[in-house]
Amino acid sequence: MRVKREQLEFLRKFRYILENEEYKKLKNVPRHGSTNTYAHSVRVALMAYKLAKKWHMDADSAGKIGLLHDFCMIDYHKDDGTSHDGRWYCFYHGEDAVENSEKQNFYLNHVEKRAILTHMFPLSTRLPNSRIAYLLTLSDKTVALQESLQNIVIAFARLRYRITVVQKRVAHYLRTKLSFS
Repeated sequence: MRVKREQLEFLRKFRYILENEEYKKLKNVPRHGSTNTYAHSVRVALMAYKLAKKWHMDADSAGKIGLLHDFCMIDYHKDDGTSHDGRWYCFYHGEDAVENSEKQNFYLNHVEKRAILTHMFPLSTRLPNSRIAYLLTLSDKTVALQESLQNIVIAFARLRYRITVVQKRVAHYLRTKLSFS
């Protein structure tokens, strides 16, 4: 696998987050069925970082909030709604992400915190109020869609495999039942 110069720059710049022991626990938290929260966040951050550079925005800020936007250890597939006053995951995980970021001493300014808190728009009731917040929302939704579509591709591949197996079994059964030897 070849790493592009821009990716290497990104990895060096955000090493302090990517190699943090608490942050690495995100590798055990599923996201969108086909990936984990760590990989999802890296993809979101890379997209936000590249777009911010292209659009003359603060790329460092975009990369950082991309990495930290889902920094919470909750598997929303299993969330029973007993925490956070019964609110759904999409309404509160931004708050957890900001809180966890602060616990790990990942400094976030007011604009970055607000971007993380609003990144679930339009599913949440908080509206993004800065260009960087909209950039995070766009990057997150784009990556989430890619990951969700990957689930569909995987499901069709499994279905195709199952059909092939069934066809082979049927063919074998018919050969053995219809053989005249």
